[in-house]
Amino acid sequence: MGRRRREADTEAVLRSVRGYRDRLTGLTDAVRADEPDAVHQMRVAARRLRSVLGTYTSIFPKAEAAPVRSELRWLGTVLGRARDQEVLAARFAEELDAQPPDLVRGPVRYRLVTAHREEYRAAHTNAVMVLADPRFHDLVTALNALCSRPVKDRKVARSTRRAHRRVLRAARAAGLRGGGGEPGPPEALHTLRKRAKALRYAGEALAPSRPRASKVARAAEDLQTVLGEYQDAVVARGQVLVAADRARAAGEDTFTYGVIAAVEESVQERATGAARGALRTVRAREL
Repeated sequence: MGRRRREADTEAVLRSVRGYRDRLTGLTDAVRADEPDAVHQMRVAARRLRSVLGTYTSIFPKAEAAPVRSELRWLGTVLGRARDQEVLAARFAEELDAQPPDLVRGPVRYRLVTAHREEYRAAHTNAVMVLADPRFHDLVTALNALCSRPVKDRKVARSTRRAHRRVLRAARAAGLRGGGGEPGPPEALHTLRKRAKALRYAGEALAPSRPRASKVARAAEDLQTVLGEYQDAVVARGQVLVAADRARAAGEDTFTYGVIAAVEESVQERATGAARGALRTVRAREL
């Protein structure tokens, strides 16, 4: 029974990695055509691959997986430059549209929306060039080799439990364990989000073999989501302040930047409150 379980666990993780690989390579044409959400989906596939390869080291030894993970980080960074600009433009457009017209003063829409859309177009052009680069082809070749190597059954569930413990340690460092009080700095919360994401992806990869792993993954996803809202607000507020400084230097009205900065601060406060509740569920969902 133990061996059959290990074989099933190992095969589940391998199938997941192969599926993520196929998802990544299958999106190249969609990214080139700038189809809606294509950049985001390819970035997610790269992140999933990198995360699962890093978690399940008993299947993918570090020495073999490290070069591939490094290249996946490179690809994710390239795609991230485009995706981040796309998200910021959409976010600021929605927030500005929600304000009464008399509170939107000066060329704030250009600085917070149009400028980021222009940055997206430039970053997307660069991403398309990268997909034609031999480096991307070499990454796909290395992924194919890693996915086709012979693998013996391993005790992969240990890796999922280890990922769970890393979330709890990061939560303590971020000030979210225990009672109330102020949370830790944004860097600590961002680390916790990354740990939650790794646990989510690990659980999703193992779920076909162990149904309980899907509950672990869902709890981790909820924590990742609220911490993602927090992190997005941190980044957005920083961009608002940068734009406000430029507007001030140009002699423009900066009132609206203060309004939007306050919106982002309120998002941060709500997200940290929700994160405490999500964390309690994660603690109760150990594999």
